Amino acid sequence: MDKVRRITALLTVVVIIGLIIGTIVCAVTGSRYFFGMLFLMIVVPVVLWVFMWFTRLVTGDENTDNTESKGIEDEKQETK
Repeated sequence: MDKVRRITALLTVVVIIGLIIGTIVCAVTGSRYFFGMLFLMIVVPVVLWVFMWFTRLVTGDENTDNTESKGIEDEKQETK
């Protein structure tokens, strides 16, 4: 499962970087697709976040950065 998450994260980063580059190219060249690329640049990350949130909600997986940071804070309190 960890490999699937890493591959998904890498693909997400590649898609977002591609959208950024595409938007810049459309802006510089004055393409008629600029506003479409701008819309996609805003909507795609939001849709991906909602998808990840929903899958985490459905699977009940609580392994996120927030739970890891809480564990570190608990360890600090125990040592005091």
